[in-house]
Amino acid sequence: MKKNFGFSLGGPIIKDKLFFFVNYEKKLTTAPGTQRIASSAANPYSVANPNVVQASETFLNEVSSYLANTYGYATGPYQGYSNKSDNEKMFARLDWNINKNHRFSVRYNQVESKSPSSASTSTGGSPIGSITGYAYVNARSGTARNAGLPFFNSNYYQAANLYSGVAELNSNFGSKVTNVARVTYSHQNDPRTTDGTPFPLVDILDGNPTSNSNLGSVLTTFGYEPFSYGNLRDVTSYTYSDDLSLALGKHNLTLGVQAEYSTTKNGFQRFGTGFYTFRSWNDFITNQRPAQYTVTYPLTADGSQAYPSFKFAQYSAYLQDEFTITDRLKLTAGLRVEQASYPDVTEVRTHPLVAGLNFGGQKVDTGVLPENKVSFSPRFGFNWDVNGDRSLQVRGGTGIFTGRIPFVWIVSQSGDAGLIQYTQSYVGNAAPLFNPSIAPQLSTAAPAAGSSIPSSGISVMAPDLKFPQTWKSSLAFDVKLPGGVVGTLEGIYGRDLNVAFARNLNLVNPSIQIAGYGDTRLFYPVSNSDKYYNPINSAGLPVAQGTPSGGVNGTVTGFNAIQMSNVKGGYNWMATAQLTKQFSNGISAMIAYTRSDQRNYGDQGGDQLANLWSLPQTSGNPNNQTLSYSSNLNPDRVIANISYRKAYFGNLSTSFSLFYEGAQQGRFSYTYNGDFNRDGVSGNDLIYIPNPGELTAASFVAIPAGTTGYSRAYSAQEQADLFEAYVGQDKYLSKNRGKFAERNGGTSPWRNQFDFRLTQEVFKDFGKTKNSFQFTVDIFNVGNLLNRKWGNVNFVNNAAILVPQNISAINATTKPTFRVANASNDIVKETFGTSQTISSTYYMQFGVRYNFN
Repeated sequence: MKKNFGFSLGGPIIKDKLFFFVNYEKKLTTAPGTQRIASSAANPYSVANPNVVQASETFLNEVSSYLANTYGYATGPYQGYSNKSDNEKMFARLDWNINKNHRFSVRYNQVESKSPSSASTSTGGSPIGSITGYAYVNARSGTARNAGLPFFNSNYYQAANLYSGVAELNSNFGSKVTNVARVTYSHQNDPRTTDGTPFPLVDILDGNPTSNSNLGSVLTTFGYEPFSYGNLRDVTSYTYSDDLSLALGKHNLTLGVQAEYSTTKNGFQRFGTGFYTFRSWNDFITNQRPAQYTVTYPLTADGSQAYPSFKFAQYSAYLQDEFTITDRLKLTAGLRVEQASYPDVTEVRTHPLVAGLNFGGQKVDTGVLPENKVSFSPRFGFNWDVNGDRSLQVRGGTGIFTGRIPFVWIVSQSGDAGLIQYTQSYVGNAAPLFNPSIAPQLSTAAPAAGSSIPSSGISVMAPDLKFPQTWKSSLAFDVKLPGGVVGTLEGIYGRDLNVAFARNLNLVNPSIQIAGYGDTRLFYPVSNSDKYYNPINSAGLPVAQGTPSGGVNGTVTGFNAIQMSNVKGGYNWMATAQLTKQFSNGISAMIAYTRSDQRNYGDQGGDQLANLWSLPQTSGNPNNQTLSYSSNLNPDRVIANISYRKAYFGNLSTSFSLFYEGAQQGRFSYTYNGDFNRDGVSGNDLIYIPNPGELTAASFVAIPAGTTGYSRAYSAQEQADLFEAYVGQDKYLSKNRGKFAERNGGTSPWRNQFDFRLTQEVFKDFGKTKNSFQFTVDIFNVGNLLNRKWGNVNFVNNAAILVPQNISAINATTKPTFRVANASNDIVKETFGTSQTISSTYYMQFGVRYNFN
C-alpha cells in the first residue's frame, strides 16, 4: 500500500519584486516483507512449494523463544511481516528581482528517505568463503529457493538523506554580457539502521556440508545485521562557480570556473557486534565452539568507533562556444579542465609491516594517495535543420566525460589498513565460545596500531590512479513522416578510456592445470601459506611462504591486498527507433525499440573496494579480468504508450493512458558453487560447459537419501543424465558447449507489462481563481488482472548448478567431481522459476489532488 500526499504554494511577497514558492511531498509505502515462509506439515519444503524454505516453523519458533528466554533478545518475526519505507521531500525558493539587470535567488531542497532490505548476504572480511572448507552452500537471505530465512530484526534500513542549498546571482551587463555566480552547499547523510538491539550476528547452519569445501547451508540468521553497526556515509560539500557568457555575433561564448571542497566521513565497522557461524542449532544451544568468529573493533584511545575521513578538492575551468553558422546549422565546441587534490588525509598512514613486504616484485604503501593530475575533457556537438522547416533534423556530438570514483572506496584505504580499526578472525579451536555481549571476544591480545596485519585485508589506490573517463558519441535523425508521424533514429556509443579496476597483489599467479581435461583454467595452491606471497600467522605477523600452520604460528592464513588502478577498453552502444503521433481527436501514441550492448571488466558494485576485485565472475585469473556483459544490460527493449483526453460540459475532463514495456528480465552468470579455483573467493568461478559425454557418471558423486535439499537419493549416473538434460533445456548452455560460460552470459526470459491510468478532473472557477479536483486510478501490471499467467516475473532457480566435491584434491592428475545443485528441496532440473510474489501480480493505486491558482 502506498500513500502519497503533498502541497505546493507560491506567489508574490512584494509585487513584481519578491516571490516565493514551497513544495512538500511525502510517500509512505507498506509492502509485504519476505514472501518466503517456513516449512510445516501443511507446507512442506518441496518443488511444489517454491516459496517454502528448509527451516521449519517449529525450529524457528524454538530459536526465537530460546533467545528471548536465555538472553532477552527479541528476534522479531521470520515471516508474515510488512516492510515500511518513507520518502519525504521539501523544496523552497525565493526570487528577488533587484533591478532590471540583476536577479537573485535562493533555493533549498531536502530529501529524507529510508528503504528496507534483507540481511546482507556478504561474508567478505571473514573466513567464510575465503578459507578452503569454510564456504556456505547458500546465502543467508534473498529470493533464491535455497536461501536461508533470517529473522526480521537482522534486516536493515538504508537511509538516503540529502540537504542542499543554492544561492545564485544572475546579472546582465548590457546586451552582450551576462554572468551567473553560484554558491552551492550539500550534505549527504546516509546512515544504516535496524529495528533490532545490538546483539552478535549468528548464522545457524544445517550441519550437512555437501562437500569438503563448505560447512553446510544457512537455515536462519539472528542478531545485528553484519554491516549496519555504526554504518554511516556522510559527505559535506561546498561548490563555488562563476559563468560568464559573451554574445559576439554568431558566437556565444561561455567561460567558467568552479571550485569544489568536500569532507567525507565513513563509518564501516563490518561485524561490529561480532559474527559467529555455528554448524548446527544443537552446537549453539549446547555451547559448542563455533566454526568461526569475526569482529571489527576500533583502535581509538577511548574505544569509541573510528570514522575514517578525508578531504577532497577539485578545481575546474571550462570554455564553450556556440557557433551559429546559419539559421539551419549550429555547432557547439568546448573544453573542460579539472584537477583533483586531497588537502587533508591525516588518517591515511603507512602500515609499517605492509610497507616492508614484497608483493611479487611490487611494494604497497597504505599512506600514499594518487597523484594530483589534470584531466582534459573536450566536447563537440551540432544541430542541423536540413530543410529549414524542422522536417528533417540531424543532431549529434562527441566528447570525453570525466567521472568520480566512489568516495566510499577512497576512504577504505584508511579504514581497511588496520591502523584505526582492526578486523580479527578466529577459526577452529581458536574461535571463542558464544558470548551475548557485543564487546570483542578476543582470544589473543589486541594489537597496537601497525603491529599486526588484519586478515580481512587492506585496500590501496595506485599512485597513478586516474578518475574514470569515457568517450561518448551520439548521432540522431528526427524526421516528419507522412500522416503527422514523427520518427526518430538515434545511436549512442561510449568507450571507457579509464575505468576503475582492482587486483589482489598478495595472490600468487595460478599454476596448476588438470591434464587432459576440457576445463583448462589454472588453479591456485591449496595451502594459504603457498597461495599468498605474504602469508600471516594467527597474530597477524608475516611469515615465510610455505610456513605450515601449528606451533607458535597458530593457523597460517593470507590477507588480500586490493589495489585499485585503471583499465581501458570497456564499451557500450545503444540504437533506438521511435515513432510518435498526435491525433486531432485527443489521442496520442508512441512506440520505440532499443537494441543495446554493454561490455565491461566488472559492474563495480558493492560498498567495499574489495568488491571491485571479488565480485566479477571469471574463468581465469581474477587479477586479469576480461571484457564481458554488464549485468545491467537488457539487449532488447520495446516501450509503447497510447493516451486519450476528452474535455466536456465545460468543467470535466477524462483521460486514460496505457503504457507497455517488454524486455528481457536481466542477465546472470553460470557458476560453480564454492571456491572452485581456490582463489579465496566463493561463487566467482564461471563453469566450463562440457561437450556431450565429457561428464560421465565417474564425474559425479552419489547423493544419498536424506541429504538436505534433495527429495531422494540420486546415483552418479542419474546426475550425469539430469545434468545433460539441464544443459539441453537451457538455450545459452546448449549453444556454448565446450566453452567457458561468460560473465552475465545468461539472459532471463522476456517479460511484458502493461500499466493503465485513468484520470478524472473537475474544474471550477471562483472569481479569478481556477480550481481543479483530480482523481486517479492506476493499475500496474494490468495484464495479470486479465490472465494470471501474464506479467509474471521469472528468477533463476540456481545459477551455481554444479557443486564441486573434491576442491582440495584437484591437481594435475585429479579431475574434479560434482553433485548437481538443488532448488526447492530437490535436484535442479530447469533454469527458471516463476516468482510467487507481488512483483508477479497486478496492484492498484488511487490518488486525489486539488489544484488552485
